[in-house]
Parts: sequence; structure tokens; C-alpha cells
Amino acid sequence: MTRRARVAGIDDDTIMRDGLALLLTAHDIVATFPSVTEFLRAAPDVEVVLLDLKLTGTGRVCDPQGQAAVRAVADAGYRVLVYTNERRRAVLAGCLAAGARGVVHKAEPLDALADAVARVADGHTVITRALTGLAELAGRRGRIPSLSPRQREVLSGRARGESFAAIAARLYITPKTAEEHMQKVSEKFAEYLRDHSPADLERHLGLDPAELLD
Repeated sequence: MTRRARVAGIDDDTIMRDGLALLLTAHDIVATFPSVTEFLRAAPDVEVVLLDLKLTGTGRVCDPQGQAAVRAVADAGYRVLVYTNERRRAVLAGCLAAGARGVVHKAEPLDALADAVARVADGHTVITRALTGLAELAGRRGRIPSLSPRQREVLSGRARGESFAAIAARLYITPKTAEEHMQKVSEKFAEYLRDHSPADLERHLGLDPAELLD
């Protein structure tokens, strides 16, 4: 059972703000805000902040957006879980570099969001399938040298769309152990990104800018 966490939401979409408590019933939605400025002013006591990257619908063009929003909330001492429709890998990688503890797409099932919130509340890092592919490439190019052989095997499986159950059966481990290996990979990849810009990724991983933005 997913443990309950205290959550705040920052989203310029009224339906998202008003509907979050109805949709994310596994957790306690303490408050929602249309902008980072209003959130920081209220300074709610929460464990996780669900943050949308595009907040221009509020009309406050000077309010922090994107990676600047992530950095502002993270610097205030909050665990940030980006909840977005954004799929460009450079942008998502930049969010982790700015201090986000995870990224979840709005197209993913609600139970995936609930699980990600619980993991981030417990201090873990959660990355999307798109970033899993980048993590695998970084591992293969030696940019995450501390990955163990088993962690590399689990990462390779996840990058190819395998479930934890399928990976576990293939490697003769439990699904929980597979998840734990992937958790370590996610944390190491996030640490790597906090020291590297998208330009560094292009250079170090041998990627064209178009590949990084897919």
C-alpha cells in the first residue's frame, strides 16, 4: 500500500488545481497554487510539490517558469516532482539538474503518479522512460562509472520497455530487487545531471541536438 504524503500542486490549469484532490486520492493534497510566487508566499508544510513547467496561463510572464521554477521551489527546501506534458529530453534532464527529484508525464496512469509521489516523499528519485534512455547511454559511455553490472542490466531492460517483473524473471531476482537497482541508477543519474548541462550531454554522449530534444 502506498504511504500517504502531504502534497502541494502548482499548475496554471484550474481543472488540475481543483481536481487534484479528487484524482490523487492516495495522498493528502494540502493546497494548490497557480504560480510559484504564490506557493512560496504561502510556504505550505508539505513533503512533495507537484510542479507543472508551463505556468503562463496565469498571465504572470515574470513568474518563474520551467527550470527556473524547479530551482526556486527546490532552493526553498521542497522536494519537487515535475508533472508535465513536456517530452523533450533536454528539458527534462535540465529539470533534474535544477534540483527536481523526479519527472512524471501527465499521460501516465494515476497509480504511476501516486507511486512517484510516495517515492519522492521518501527521498528517492523518479525518472521517465525518455530519461531512462539517456541514463543508459550515459552509463554505456562511462559517464556514470559507479553503476554495478546488475544495475546496468536492469537499466538496459527498463530502457527497452521491460517491466520490473519481466526483468526480475530474466535475471532471477525479485521485482522489488529490480526496482531497488533502478532506484540507485536514477539517483546516480540525477547526481550526474546536476553537474552537466544539456550542452555537456551532447558533447559527452555524442548526441546531435535533435536527438537530445526528441
